Amino acid sequence: MRRAVARGAVAMAALHALVVLGCRGSEPPPARHAAPSPAEGPDGPAAPPLEELPVVRVDPSFVPVVRFDARTRGPASAPVTIQVFSDFECPYCAMAVPVLRAIEADFGAEVRIVWRDFPLPGHAHARRAAAAATEVYLTRGGAAFWRVHDALFETQASGGLDAAIIDRLATREGIVPERYSAAVTSGVHDTRIDADITAGIAAGVDGTPAFLVNDLLAVGLLPYEILLAVVDRARSERARRLALSAELDHPGRVLEQRVRLEAGVRREAFAEELEVR
Repeated sequence: MRRAVARGAVAMAALHALVVLGCRGSEPPPARHAAPSPAEGPDGPAAPPLEELPVVRVDPSFVPVVRFDARTRGPASAPVTIQVFSDFECPYCAMAVPVLRAIEADFGAEVRIVWRDFPLPGHAHARRAAAAATEVYLTRGGAAFWRVHDALFETQASGGLDAAIIDRLATREGIVPERYSAAVTSGVHDTRIDADITAGIAAGVDGTPAFLVNDLLAVGLLPYEILLAVVDRARSERARRLALSAELDHPGRVLEQRVRLEAGVRREAFAEELEVR
């Protein structure tokens, strides 16, 4: 129901300019984008044209591979993967959390969320928060990580973060305090955090939040209607690719291609024979 209502809201939102906000260090961005206006199809609004969405397509070689130990929600088999490059101290990233939850509620098993650390230099406590959440994940697992993720953003939105608050939120997950303190002060997780930053920059991320939806990149806080349209677009593209692959792999199509190839070879051989004569 939410998805049908939201699709209608996309067309209504086309009457207004939407500001896509995000954090870029100390620079307040903002860039303006009009909401997409999808055309009506037999089954309701179709995925909007790519040029109407505030996204760029990323070369497949720069789309980060999701590792087995990535922090994810949703099945690995989901047709749409949303890699979220985020900063625990970015206010726009906090505002993106309920938007992503709504997308997950609508698409269910069709969407997988992947967390990527992208702490910005202008946020004094962002890297410590990233290290703390990483330590929670590696020692207590995914469920504990997402609890700390939510707690950090909720606390940041309500009053801000500092080292003491971050440590309190992380250690209440049952981590041994001495181990936790050593992990967040020694830089042991810097390699993992920096790998996410490097992957994001290679893909074109220059601020937070950023959403890499399969190979479609949007940087800045997206309203629900816009992110839904991007996910719809990515899902429809994925479905078309799978359908084309299935068609090409069909035994009948393979046989047809082989017959055509053999016929072409015979025609070339006959033409060469005529030239010899």
